[in-house]
Amino acid sequence: MRQDQKQRLKKLKDQLQEQKKIRLPKDPVKFFTKVLHIKPYPYQAEFLQDSSPLKLLRWCRRAGKTTVMSGSDIHFAALHPNSHIIVTMPKFQQVKEIYFHGEGGLHSHLARMDKEIYEKVIYEELQTIIRFRNKSVILAETPEPFTIRGHGPHKINIDEMNFIRKDRDLWLSALLPMTLTRTVYINVASTPWNKDSVYYDMCFNKNFKFFSGNRHEHDPPRYLQTWKDVLHPNGPLDPRQVEIMREQYAGDPWRWKREMECAFVDDETAFLPSSLIIKCQNEELEFAKFEDNLKGGFFIGWDLGRERDPAALAIIDMKDDVRRLVHCVQFPLKTPHVTVMAYIKSICDRWDQIHAVYYDHTGTMGMDEQINKAGFPNVKGIDFTKPSKHGMATALKDLMMSPRKADEGLPPNEARRKFELPFNKDVQAELNIEQWEQTPGSEIYTFSHPERTHDDRFWAICLAVVATLKTEPAPKLWVVPR
Repeated sequence: MRQDQKQRLKKLKDQLQEQKKIRLPKDPVKFFTKVLHIKPYPYQAEFLQDSSPLKLLRWCRRAGKTTVMSGSDIHFAALHPNSHIIVTMPKFQQVKEIYFHGEGGLHSHLARMDKEIYEKVIYEELQTIIRFRNKSVILAETPEPFTIRGHGPHKINIDEMNFIRKDRDLWLSALLPMTLTRTVYINVASTPWNKDSVYYDMCFNKNFKFFSGNRHEHDPPRYLQTWKDVLHPNGPLDPRQVEIMREQYAGDPWRWKREMECAFVDDETAFLPSSLIIKCQNEELEFAKFEDNLKGGFFIGWDLGRERDPAALAIIDMKDDVRRLVHCVQFPLKTPHVTVMAYIKSICDRWDQIHAVYYDHTGTMGMDEQINKAGFPNVKGIDFTKPSKHGMATALKDLMMSPRKADEGLPPNEARRKFELPFNKDVQAELNIEQWEQTPGSEIYTFSHPERTHDDRFWAICLAVVATLKTEPAPKLWVVPR
């Protein structure tokens, strides 16, 4: 075969290969519609078509932010060869369960793709890594500045930014320096939580007006969508289900305002402010399951519950001067005491080692004999009186405010505390709802919680803390600044 014939044949083959290539839409809305088979709502389309490199989302629950952010990642990776996209949330498991495997997450998008497009775009689909045939990659990471910076990412998505303990360090040490020499696309989203945070500054501080979504960049701010804005047909929320949820949250107005109205709520009347709870959060800590078999030095707090209140259990693992909340469960209302006792007994028999069980002795009505016969180690009943509740609550708060020995000398914002808990919205919300007041003429605090809410896990945690102190709860007379 002559040389010119070979060249023509090669050219013909190249043309055929070119025709077989997938032509992906550059417009993100068309990409969602034609490739991911999702029709974005107008407010979602506005976000997708915004070419700003730095964008800030403040949407209510179930408004579809994961759907939009994860789908946008696939579009970016498919159109930008050799790009690295990092996804992070307060804890790694959360990224895996919500952003990768959850409804509206990356894997659900890929499952909707036409087979022909999928095979030509996606090279490998793993639990927390998506590899593309053009050498792009989307991967999950922990919110550690050094780790994220080390990937040299071209795009970063941060969800629940307001719940990241080292948020300021993440911004100043990793994210901001990246933007100085090249364009890095950064999407930030969160449920509002505390005002002493970078996320709050991103929303309202004039120094962050380079974020599309900051109040000073555009007023009213872009990408603020409350429940009213995303009701059907303008969004995915069912009006009837919203009303059911509003009734469920009736006793916890702060949580409704945060999660559904996207508002930062002042919680000066809370005994444990949200900003303090965040400082005690350990991103690497996970709640242990009942069936786990753990080794450590454990202390159990048990709030027995009453007719209107559920029973609750908290277990703290103590090592050196640090107390870590490793198990916390609220039982269904009216669960029999013997059922809870069997639950505790099983843990005492399997976990190595349970040092003490402290329980709410108030009004136990003949339960003491059964509890003592159960064989719990160093079991002790605590009567809930105003002085004892004051002592337990202030003991917990004192640990939450105190730097551990290993971090003494570090700046207050960097020092880890003597009490730690995992990222868990339900437990953190319950800690945050406990109210306090100081009666005139008395140094003893009175505690309460809003009607239709529960604080049983709060007191179970307090009992476990007192168990680690191996003492009766005594009032600590110091003034908590409002």
